[in-house]
Amino acid sequence: MRPNPLTRRGVLLGTAGVALAAHCTAPAVARSTPLRIGLLTSLSGPFTSLGESMRAGLELLIADAGGQMGGRPVELLVEDDGGKPEEGLRKVRKLIAQDGIDVLGGVISAGVALAIRDVVTEAGLPTFISNASANALAREAASPLVFRPTKTSWMLGHSGALWTFQNIAKDGGLTVGADYAAGREYIGDFVQTFQEQGGSVGTQLWTPLGTTDFSPILTTIAAEQPNFVYAFFAGADAVRFLQQMQEYQLQDLVKLIGPGALFDQEDVVPAAGSAALGGINTFQQSPTAPAAHGFVEAYLKAGGRLPGEASTAGYVTGQVIRAGLEAVAGDPSDRERFRQALLEQPIETVIGPMRFDPRNNQAVLDIYVNELVAGPDGQPLNTVVHTFPAVQDPGPAG
Repeated sequence: MRPNPLTRRGVLLGTAGVALAAHCTAPAVARSTPLRIGLLTSLSGPFTSLGESMRAGLELLIADAGGQMGGRPVELLVEDDGGKPEEGLRKVRKLIAQDGIDVLGGVISAGVALAIRDVVTEAGLPTFISNASANALAREAASPLVFRPTKTSWMLGHSGALWTFQNIAKDGGLTVGADYAAGREYIGDFVQTFQEQGGSVGTQLWTPLGTTDFSPILTTIAAEQPNFVYAFFAGADAVRFLQQMQEYQLQDLVKLIGPGALFDQEDVVPAAGSAALGGINTFQQSPTAPAAHGFVEAYLKAGGRLPGEASTAGYVTGQVIRAGLEAVAGDPSDRERFRQALLEQPIETVIGPMRFDPRNNQAVLDIYVNELVAGPDGQPLNTVVHTFPAVQDPGPAG
């Protein structure tokens, strides 16, 4: 794709020709040569809405920055991976060899993130994984040039288990999840931490990705009457699960908790409506987090919707890239200097303060406990009720 499309969110990003030409200390070539940022995201396939939201978030950040970073005009090149690892690999090779990008951001699918890891590392390309949460990227697959300004599965599963054990119940719960890598990881991390706290978890239920009828699972939940259900579903699966929980009159009888994707403010809550009320989630992002206030207003004005994870991830990725570029006067070609600049001090973002673990370039983040309550407009709103500060993935030894 060519740079700077007009998205459905209505965020219009100007071309490099309208970038600010303000005085800065970067050399003349850095001021006049566009900085090429590649965005690899999913604009087709199962993650289409998330991909469009991610693009809108990054475009909004670039627009807020006046179309420049580190004194250089920004040119954004967007490619669609379709949520497919082989397609992501092909598009990254194109961005590197044909388009000559300086920095890469994006990626929703963990499979895509793992597939491109070796290619970007061998190319020496500074890369920022915006959304994919696979633990391996902070552990055995960590790379010195791959930064992740988002969570790991463990960070959300672990904090969810702590909250559940401390505030909901110490036993008598069950889990349910989509039976693929992300579901297995989130639920596995929740169960492990819950058991380490001294709790016990009962039945574990699994259903295929793309399930439309949850009645067998809901019948089991109704029969067992658990103290809580920890669930992982995302997108349309999450919407259907929440709606059918309500239809089975389980919404008010069973405490439902999960990672943030289950109650994503932009991708799930508008479609689920009142079926989302009462839910609990742990997430690195919340529209009611203090740091998010200005961004929420700007995103709502631009697109008419509250931001969710993907749009926030796009914006935050832009904030991190901008911070690194400002520290190196707009020139990321000195990879080690660029990397050290990102590791040296925390970056203030719209999800809160962010520092990177030097062992793996994984963000250390505040994790919010959100409860879905009726907002000022009567619609369900993720509302922060607790914060786990500076949650750090176990890292390479984890």
